[in-house]
Amino acid sequence: MSWIDELKIAILNKDDEKVLNLIEDLPKFDNIDDLICARELVGEFIKKLQKDRDSLSKSMIKLKQMRFFLED
Repeated sequence: MSWIDELKIAILNKDDEKVLNLIEDLPKFDNIDDLICARELVGEFIKKLQKDRDSLSKSMIKLKQMRFFLED
């Protein structure tokens, strides 16, 4: 199975750890099409991580607000 196929499967399965491991072991690509595809997949994964970070930040703010409310 090719690196790109493994990356696609890991992204579809939402296996962030596997995606990160694959990105760390980035192969040398034989053609420009594979390189462009890899760039797009990694870019989409970065956007997903940013959304996750923003969601987590909002959740943390809500929890702090609830804790403050309950402590009063």
